Amino acid sequence: MRRDNFELREEQISAKVKHPFSVLYLSDFHFNAHSLTAAHWMLEQIDTLKPDIILLGGDYVDTRRGLNIFEFFLSNIPHPDNCFAVAGNHDYFFGINTLKKLLTNYGVTWIEKSFAFLNLKTIRIRIDGNLSQSAIDNDFSILCAHKPQVLNGELSNYQLALAGHLHGSQVVLWQNEKGLFPGRFFYKWNILTKKISGCTCYISKGLGDTLPVRFNCKKDAIFVKVRPTPI
Repeated sequence: MRRDNFELREEQISAKVKHPFSVLYLSDFHFNAHSLTAAHWMLEQIDTLKPDIILLGGDYVDTRRGLNIFEFFLSNIPHPDNCFAVAGNHDYFFGINTLKKLLTNYGVTWIEKSFAFLNLKTIRIRIDGNLSQSAIDNDFSILCAHKPQVLNGELSNYQLALAGHLHGSQVVLWQNEKGLFPGRFFYKWNILTKKISGCTCYISKGLGDTLPVRFNCKKDAIFVKVRPTPI
């Protein structure tokens, strides 16, 4: 697997927070016996960027040998206490209990259909997993999803939402402000970003594929810098 098949999407948003922080979203690993390059690339991004929050968006493992690579990846996350994970649809096929146990054994917080709080200095952050809820009484709220259909819910209380699942449809013949085509004709969420009720939403093209065919559709991670709103 070639490293030039990957890209880091660097984004920036402003919010009513007292100091800046960063969020790295990684999704759709689909680890198999050939995924070691992908695991190394992700770990390099974590090491270089040193994100304050790491969000794992699901679809982690496709094969038993891929499970070993997933364990290698988890064992090398330097500070797993700032890492939160949700499930993808493939994870239920592979074995959700196995994956949940592996993630939590390595210190990752499991937030599937639930939520967690994180305090960064004076900022209280709520992170919801795969379920749009009424996230209030926080300085900043994040929705971490697998399927972007979750973004159809109420987002007015969130500042940031991230999802994956669609892989950009893996084949992109052209792209414009409306999305990635021809996949956009079939999936309304085959886009890169959208603003909904004041919430900034980003959709990842994923980091792996069950069917390893891509054209003009690089695998990606999303790195978001959150800056204080200028007074």
